[in-house]
Amino acid sequence: MYQTKFLPFQIDIEHNSLTIGIKHILKDSSCFSILIYYSTSSDKSKALQWMTIVQTTDQQYPFMYTQYYKGAALLWFLEHNIVCSEKDFSQFLRSYVVKFSYRILNTDDFIQYFESYFPNVVKVDWKSWLYTPSMPPITFDFSTKLQQQCHQLANEPSSISSDHMKVLHANQIIYLLYLLNQQPMNYDIIKQIDENCQMSQCSNKDICYLWYQLCIQVKYIELLDNIFKFLRETGEFKLSWPQIMTRVLEFFEQHKRRIHLLLVKILEQQMGA
Repeated sequence: MYQTKFLPFQIDIEHNSLTIGIKHILKDSSCFSILIYYSTSSDKSKALQWMTIVQTTDQQYPFMYTQYYKGAALLWFLEHNIVCSEKDFSQFLRSYVVKFSYRILNTDDFIQYFESYFPNVVKVDWKSWLYTPSMPPITFDFSTKLQQQCHQLANEPSSISSDHMKVLHANQIIYLLYLLNQQPMNYDIIKQIDENCQMSQCSNKDICYLWYQLCIQVKYIELLDNIFKFLRETGEFKLSWPQIMTRVLEFFEQHKRRIHLLLVKILEQQMGA
């Protein structure tokens, strides 16, 4: 049975840490969780720390929220400040997974493989990153350059070409499609983007989801086959497809007299109506 207890704590701003008193936890509890919510200047709430009695024999445990970001920050640091190439770092990660699949590794294995893969890069202060409390004294400059590229294309959707799509990351394409969905679009532009960028051949489900919303918005019926296939086969839509189709057929029967006869025939064929 789960029980909720409010525990005393102390905040050490200088060392960026939080000390929690747990002497009120039952001694026979083998595992318990402490959920801490706090608000920062960016109004974010964090985080969850799993603890065991073995780890807390002195009845206190220093908790620091930075441990949840340190791993991601380390990978970001290696890619942008040490390797300085997203392509090279992505290739390293792939080779790392291939080489060590189904094996049990430790921290030293990662360090040795990284240094052997990139022998000529600047040395990393592994001790500060891995074995020292709090974050290393590194200031990250999170540029909005990638976001700005998407906004520029969204402001001129007729200029979107295959060359643009080739240099955009998947997350950028998703963001671009999100921006396009927030503004009025027309059939000609969507058709042009599809023909130039082969969007209908994309296999990324997140991209397809937003792209098909645009197609539906402008009545781009050339992709009806793709849209119905996507709804039948993808994730939660696959499971809810029978319920969805029942409602779709009811709606279609109520409103088909207002739809062009040619489109009615196409929809009837697709839905088996």
